[in-house]
Amino acid sequence: MRFVSLLATVLSASLAVGKPTERRATSYVGYLVSTFSDANPQVQMHLSNGNTPSSFRFLNNGASVLASTVGTKGVRDIFLATNSKRSKYYLLATADLDINASGFSWDWATRQGSRGIVVWSSSDLVNWSASSLRTVEGSTAGMVWAPSAVWDDATQQFYVFWSSRLYASSDTAHTGTAGLDRIRYATTKDFVTFSAPADYLAPSGTPLIDQEFQYLGNTGSYARFLKNETVLKVYQETTTTGLFGKWTRIPGYVRDESPLEGPASYADNTTPGLYHLLLDDYTQYVPFQSSDVSSGKWTKSSYSGFPSGLKHGSVTPLTQKEYNAIAAKYPS
Repeated sequence: MRFVSLLATVLSASLAVGKPTERRATSYVGYLVSTFSDANPQVQMHLSNGNTPSSFRFLNNGASVLASTVGTKGVRDIFLATNSKRSKYYLLATADLDINASGFSWDWATRQGSRGIVVWSSSDLVNWSASSLRTVEGSTAGMVWAPSAVWDDATQQFYVFWSSRLYASSDTAHTGTAGLDRIRYATTKDFVTFSAPADYLAPSGTPLIDQEFQYLGNTGSYARFLKNETVLKVYQETTTTGLFGKWTRIPGYVRDESPLEGPASYADNTTPGLYHLLLDDYTQYVPFQSSDVSSGKWTKSSYSGFPSGLKHGSVTPLTQKEYNAIAAKYPS
């Protein structure tokens, strides 16, 4: 894999990158969940029944939509990214992580796991390229987990984020003690060539994985969610100064129960100011919601019809054209 140099070695603390198209009420007609299951680590999709955030149907008659043909083939932590024109789509996934594979162990996965991500691309959400394994980390990394991406209109590129565990350069076999899990990033315009990886969020005393951003409707305003691997809980931070600006930690955790991981956040399509948050309890997603994200107060949603078995993935609002195309291509 060829790397290109980063735009600058030090990014401005006020850089407000990644301003998506504003999610106005009625702009979208439904939601798409991109996910996987432990039993079947391939890309699966669930489409909302109309514009409800709580009722979904399993697409493709309950079968996976895409399967990786690269690496050891098992994928997890599915993330769907697009640009502001919605002219190009990318499905990203953690590579080589089939927990049912012979000889698999989590210790091995953190020491000798993939240093790349699996990528599929599409121009219409239904016709996808073959899977590719794209290296994003150097030889000191023992893993690359939970990739996500934010589009930046100003520079016409994606900021790609993931979790890594780094070993000393002298520990080429990764048998020693690693540094704490941290959030890393790179930039790309095409998910083929990436900038050199760098720290986005270096931990201070606790390992961090599973970062998720939520754009809050105003330039530079975001919430982000991170899993503390020591206590197995997710906490929240907010900013008004962009992805590389100043972040404020909301005291405590989103929920006190443990374990929770793999946050997936999305704005409500019809109710301005209402946001939804899915947290994986190691068996499936549990839905929460908030009308005051800045407070960090999330209540469990009363979704009796919410589908069971959904795992760490992402939720994407859909236009009518996108909704119709997906429903026609992958009937339930």
